[in-house]
Amino acid sequence: MKLIISPLKRVFCLIIISVGSVAYAEDSTPVHQATPIYVANQNPFVQIFGLPKSEPGTITPAGKLDAGFLYYVSNNAIKNDDESLIWDGETAQYNFRVRYGFSDKLELGVDVPFIDHSGGYMDSGIRKFHRMFGYPNDRQEQFDKNQIHYKINEAGVDFEMKERRSGLGDIRFSAAIPLFSKSLHPQRYLALRPLLKLPSGDSEYLLGSGGTDLSMSLAYSDYQTLSGINTVLSVNCGMIYMGNTKVLRDLQRHFAGYGGVSLDWLATKHLEFKLQLDMHSAFYESEFKQLGSSVQLLAGGTAHLPGNVLLDLGMSQQVVTDATPDLGLYLFVRHLF
Repeated sequence: MKLIISPLKRVFCLIIISVGSVAYAEDSTPVHQATPIYVANQNPFVQIFGLPKSEPGTITPAGKLDAGFLYYVSNNAIKNDDESLIWDGETAQYNFRVRYGFSDKLELGVDVPFIDHSGGYMDSGIRKFHRMFGYPNDRQEQFDKNQIHYKINEAGVDFEMKERRSGLGDIRFSAAIPLFSKSLHPQRYLALRPLLKLPSGDSEYLLGSGGTDLSMSLAYSDYQTLSGINTVLSVNCGMIYMGNTKVLRDLQRHFAGYGGVSLDWLATKHLEFKLQLDMHSAFYESEFKQLGSSVQLLAGGTAHLPGNVLLDLGMSQQVVTDATPDLGLYLFVRHLF
């Protein structure tokens, strides 16, 4: 394990030092910082890796601390005909997130997640929602309510979990380095965002992958193009390298691409509405589409509360395949100190 982590740490540090020394922003952070929805695909076999959540092209101002707490719960109800794949359960993430403006040229951050895989509580609500709007409940009704059963059997690779498991997930360390200067792009911001994920979670219970991952993202925030309708456009894209996992190891890929597009409409001084589309390529070599590429739709809003507290609420929904959960709900509270 030490042989894997040490080279990645060196690469991570060299990227920060070399890029930070030649590319930085002279522009001040906008008064209204628009942020994409801070949620990523919570497929139980994808969330173990270091897939980054979308972040803005702006960085935390120098000397400021941006602290937040994310609660994200997602529901799965999938079974194929021969029962070689069964996903029934809920995954909840309790994530403590910190970003610190080390200088005008560098932001440093850490995410400490607690993961809970259980039978959950959303099954009844989802079935009532489907009936209300005329959607079928065929998949949900294949299972008893509020139970957990995750199983994959493919090409001699077996995994099964039928009991609730929870604990510390894989801790992530991140950085952000601004790339645009004020003289070139006064209302457009681009940041390089490297991320290092360490194997602190127990891979046997889908709390982590058992490997070390490194990703590199470009985050772009555009306050100018749609300023006439008080909307900020954000784009994220990048690549992730995934170290050897202990979960479905023989099916794992080591590289994947990801990206997302977000619109943030400032409806009033105290209320924003957001719409976001996230996607990534397959993390596994598998015939199961549930382990393939993903497209996920997210919708929500941000309320500006007294004391400079921001409250984000919203939902996620699968779009194309079953590679994302049926439904997810998130709550994110943060404050800039």
